[in-house]
Amino acid sequence: MEKVIKYLKSGADAKLNAVCGAIVLTSMIVYKAYNFRCPCIPGFNKPYALMVLLAPPFIFFFVGVLVSQYCGSLTIEYSRPEGSRAKNKKVLRQKLIAMISRALAAPLLWILVCFLDGKLLVCAFSETLDPEQFGGFADFPEYDTAVLLAKVPCKNFDPLSKSSTRKAISRFLKFLSQGIGYISVLTLILLAALARCMLPLFNTHETLQVRYWTKYSDMEEKFFEEMCIEHNHKIADKSMKNYFEGSRKEREEEVYYERKKITDAPIETLVYVDQWYKSRPPILGEEPPDHQS
Repeated sequence: MEKVIKYLKSGADAKLNAVCGAIVLTSMIVYKAYNFRCPCIPGFNKPYALMVLLAPPFIFFFVGVLVSQYCGSLTIEYSRPEGSRAKNKKVLRQKLIAMISRALAAPLLWILVCFLDGKLLVCAFSETLDPEQFGGFADFPEYDTAVLLAKVPCKNFDPLSKSSTRKAISRFLKFLSQGIGYISVLTLILLAALARCMLPLFNTHETLQVRYWTKYSDMEEKFFEEMCIEHNHKIADKSMKNYFEGSRKEREEEVYYERKKITDAPIETLVYVDQWYKSRPPILGEEPPDHQS
């Protein structure tokens, strides 16, 4: 447990990975808890199945973006005036890619699990197949073909419970769905491996530079937060001590001085915070940007 806590405190990447893992775990819990049942009504099967397939991934993606630590920092860094320090667009792009790639993990996993399970594809596309290619429904002349095709995903529909045509259509769609799922998994693994291992070989110097400045940016934000917490702690501690310590007479005599002392410090710090946003100082050894060129 201590190693896990230490890893989470190691940097922004660790926190992003933790958030990504939590959202992925949540998506799997939601999928297992959600008992999918096809409506088995002509014209409603496909919209309902596609909604279940696509709506949760959109929700998980936007939640992943909103809870990402990079979401706020990217907005601040992109919107701030350039001041004495130029914006590193490569670092911004790297953070954006990291945020989006982690936010896509849960949606992609949901879609892949849906394909590997096969129920959604059977529900969505059973009405689009020709039953004659699977034996037909000649034994059920009293039912319309569209109704029977819509009832294929429903095993509790008694007339079709032992129908070989229904079983053939269901097996075919499940086979197709699982085939798409496995091919998608292999494709994503291959693309991830190529992006991780092959792309840095084409421009090693730039890759190392971007990694360095991304880590520097993360560390700078971490120290900024720690500085704010430390300063707030000192101001709160000083304010409480000034209130509770000393006699009432001494407090009355020094009330103006103490109030000025207490209130000026946070306001002064807020001025520095505002200056940090509007005009960040250049990094040591870095030349300030030439705004005249």
